[in-house]
Amino acid sequence: MHLLFIYGDLRIGEKAEVLKKESTSIDEQVWIRGKLFDWSGTPYLAEDPEALTYGELVEINDEKLTDLGNQLKCFRSTVSVLSSTNEQYEAFIYKEKADTEDKLEEVPFGDWKVYRYLKNETLYYFAYGSCMDDNRFKMANVDQYFTSIAGKGVVENYGFRFTRSSEDGGKADIIVSQMEKVEGVVYKVPLEAIDYLYRREGVYSKRYRPTVITLALNYGVEVEGLTFVSVEKDKETKPTERYANEILRGAADILSPSYVARIRSHINHLLN
Repeated sequence: MHLLFIYGDLRIGEKAEVLKKESTSIDEQVWIRGKLFDWSGTPYLAEDPEALTYGELVEINDEKLTDLGNQLKCFRSTVSVLSSTNEQYEAFIYKEKADTEDKLEEVPFGDWKVYRYLKNETLYYFAYGSCMDDNRFKMANVDQYFTSIAGKGVVENYGFRFTRSSEDGGKADIIVSQMEKVEGVVYKVPLEAIDYLYRREGVYSKRYRPTVITLALNYGVEVEGLTFVSVEKDKETKPTERYANEILRGAADILSPSYVARIRSHINHLLN
């Protein structure tokens, strides 16, 4: 078996997705050093030790790895892959060779899935922290962007934590964690809402980053949704009571009582 880092059309939910039944996902929130570009609709990865490109780490057998190389007609090399839990892997990677740099358009924040997702007409935003409470939307005069609530979303194999440290206490975050799940409020939002969310989540200052995840909406229908995860994971720290109350207030009417109780217990444990 081999590890393979995928960062473009091979990722779950993308147009190729040929690996879905032929590989095992190890971690879908990993990254490598390099700058990602759009090369006339094709992801192109350039050497750049100062930039990050986000993707997924999968396990694949020797036969499928070879078959994939024949399909892609790309060159294969190895790369160091880093995870949010500070683990490092050596993995294979398939990369395109660009004919010219004239056609290259930089992919914002180094994430192909986010880049492509924001071209859709319908956007789902998965809120799992204080954004479940609409008070601050009203205070910022952006509540008109968040009036359409699609319902409850459930993300499998992620865990809810307070692993974003700040001067104002621990902030909500989600981490890859097998056998756990995170519930949240799913909003159907216009593209105009994205800049507000980026500013609120600290994307421009690199506190959080956007990512696209697969979630089960309401009665199990799978959709792709935008959410935010902390760039650097810290040891869990207690949230302020005000921040914790925002989370619990927003969760109360939509999320399952058992999940709300679990979050409340986790918060109380940190506060005490």
